[in-house]
Amino acid sequence: MNIDSWIFDARLATRTLRRDRAYTVPTVAMLVLALALNVAVFAVVRAMLFGGYPVVKRNDQLVYVQEIAPSGLRGVLYPDFEAWNSQSQAFDGMGLLLSGPRVSVKAGDGQSTDVIAFTVTANSFALLGVAPALGRGFSPEDALPGAPPVAILNHRFWKGRFARRPDIVGAAVWINGTPATVVGVMPEHFDFPDQLVDVWMPVTVTAQLRAGGPESRGYLAFGRLRRGATVAQARVELETVNRRLQASSPTTHRGFVLSVVDNAHFHAGPNGPIIYGLLWAGAWFVVFIACANVSNLTVVRTLGRWRDLSTRVALGAGASQLIRQMLVEGLCVTLAAGAAAWWIAVWAVRGWAVATASPYQILDYSVDAGVFAYLAATSAVAGALFALVPVARVLRFHRAGDLTNTERGTTQSVMTRRLSRVLVGGQMALAMVLLSGAGVLVRSLINIVNADTGVREPKNVLVGSLRLPSEEYSTAQLRLAYVDQLHAHLSGIPGIQDAAISNALPVKGGQLQSIELDGMPNPADSELTVPFISVGPNYFRAVGDPLVAGRDFDGGDRIGSPRVAIVNQSFVDRFWRDRDPIGRRFRLLAQHGPGEWRTVVGVARNIMQGDALRQQFKPVVYVAFRQEPLLHVYFFARSRAPQRVAREIRSQVEQIDSGVNLEDFTTLNTVFAFDGDYMDVEHMELGKSATVAPIFAAIALLLAAIGLSAVIAHSVTQRTKEIGVRIALGAAASDVRRMVVGEGMAPAAVGLFVGVAGALAVNRLLQSQLVGVTPYDRFTMAAAPIVLLAVALCACQVPARRAVSIDPAVALRHD
Repeated sequence: MNIDSWIFDARLATRTLRRDRAYTVPTVAMLVLALALNVAVFAVVRAMLFGGYPVVKRNDQLVYVQEIAPSGLRGVLYPDFEAWNSQSQAFDGMGLLLSGPRVSVKAGDGQSTDVIAFTVTANSFALLGVAPALGRGFSPEDALPGAPPVAILNHRFWKGRFARRPDIVGAAVWINGTPATVVGVMPEHFDFPDQLVDVWMPVTVTAQLRAGGPESRGYLAFGRLRRGATVAQARVELETVNRRLQASSPTTHRGFVLSVVDNAHFHAGPNGPIIYGLLWAGAWFVVFIACANVSNLTVVRTLGRWRDLSTRVALGAGASQLIRQMLVEGLCVTLAAGAAAWWIAVWAVRGWAVATASPYQILDYSVDAGVFAYLAATSAVAGALFALVPVARVLRFHRAGDLTNTERGTTQSVMTRRLSRVLVGGQMALAMVLLSGAGVLVRSLINIVNADTGVREPKNVLVGSLRLPSEEYSTAQLRLAYVDQLHAHLSGIPGIQDAAISNALPVKGGQLQSIELDGMPNPADSELTVPFISVGPNYFRAVGDPLVAGRDFDGGDRIGSPRVAIVNQSFVDRFWRDRDPIGRRFRLLAQHGPGEWRTVVGVARNIMQGDALRQQFKPVVYVAFRQEPLLHVYFFARSRAPQRVAREIRSQVEQIDSGVNLEDFTTLNTVFAFDGDYMDVEHMELGKSATVAPIFAAIALLLAAIGLSAVIAHSVTQRTKEIGVRIALGAAASDVRRMVVGEGMAPAAVGLFVGVAGALAVNRLLQSQLVGVTPYDRFTMAAAPIVLLAVALCACQVPARRAVSIDPAVALRHD
């Protein structure tokens, strides 16, 4: 055997496949579909579980740490971070992201820009393994009290605000009115911890910070594991340190839980490895189904070429030559399918990256040499799988001397028929597993999106986001004047029924605050926390329904007047069930001391707030926006023709102040669509899973239907004489149709029962993602088999019609 033989076989295979398009086209198409899906899923899974932040070195060595308070708030106390950093032996070093406030940045041109700035420990970028593209990183001296303020710019911000000026390094900018020197610009595509950050500044280690004051609560701590250390070891060490901290400071650490996660769990949530592992397994299910189909088609093609194979044997060809020829043909098919699958996979991954883009989830979806190597390996596995059955058949008959018998190969043996049925049953079982999993995920998504939010006709409520420049609107009076103008302009637009403002969106917004009820002291072992929403007059009529008791906010609720509040019905049901809430008081509790008492003046109907899964109405407090106006404002405009008034709203906002940009202008109905950015970490991937799973299931059903139809069609071809005899002896068309359909539905039914058992096991793994539905949801477990049987029945119709149309006279002469 030499290279010339392989070249000859390749040329022969190319000519043969080109002539036999009835086999080549469907075979390549099925393999392209399965391989492209598998490779795209691999690229996504790799990015989610192993990729991590772009540009950052060795993401797999990073560990992320947060403290979870009883209220659900996450953060890190600076004294705790110092204790972890000094007492843990599992890390080469730890860094801390202390805060991410919005600040005003002004350069020499006098133009002010509001951006998000994170203060980080000086060693943070070194731990991430990322050096600035321009200038230098932070040094320990930059974090000393009294050190000159310095800053490092995000590459995107440097490009957009400073037009890539290389001389920005060393230049001074004013951050909240304080001059700071720009010492560096980070590389392109580097974003940490999210895509919203534009400026990084070093944490200044002061005595107040070390004392654990209100300003000492950071956002996130992270560390790089030393060589040989594991996440489990780091978790044990940090939990040990934390127990000592809780024992020494029980008041500040009461009820806190430590979260220590690796790269995969940080980006994909606590159940990310399971969810994306199942996604990858589903992609391999599709590959197996495609290989089963191609195996059946290849067996059919091999039987049709029996005379050709017999002739080659008679001319002296050995088994190795025949098998080599079949392997080369399989290789040609696989190469063609792999080439097409590569381009489809690249397009699919890019589409996934765009469709799932989030400023809070920064991942590297690059399709590189590693993905290409995976495609090559997967293609080789697929080629081996679908070539295995026909090669084994040729080898068995060659050893038995039956390749010289032109009749033996033209019919399927009992073993071959059984194998085909097993392959069909396996396809149906895999399709059933994917179909049921997709069903419960989609029902979970529907339960969230279609949940009652308390908002009346959200499709008729326009909402827009406005962020007032901090320098131009530095005082409460200036902000209030702008808001009054905005409300007046919106109310004057024909077609707008009600207009109002708020600092948060229904469902998504609300800042958790600890409160104390007058006359009802908090229990010693817990604290009362509820979301606070700042709203203007008429908010409840614009968004939901009028108040059920008391009064709305009005012009008298202004800066300097006694603080007032409105609570929702759930608040009353929880805290004042048997009491009149009007006139009762509560106040905020903060680390620096209790706030001013607020008097309840009204009770609102429940509007969903503070529950991303939208399963229950929680207690909510509404405060008067006019008493504490903020820089970030949402306006709401109710109209029966929202699209018609949208253009006028844009025009009015531009007229008030062209420097205030209107963002995210849409309807509340659109806002209420699933948004993983606002989900808890356990459910943030549900939207992606529920979108992708039906695609998997549809492809699996399609391939299974093709496979079933191909097997039954081949069986009809093999039984042409038998069917002709039956028709000649008086068999009715319904009898022939029943026989053919029964032959196809039998393996489908077996596969269905096996698939139901598999679905019950797999769906249990999805339980953490399910909302308002169980893994054994009756509707899904009833609908999925019906859909599967309907598809199988349709797949049997084409060969059944062909069998019914057989002419007995022609059939009796069939060879």
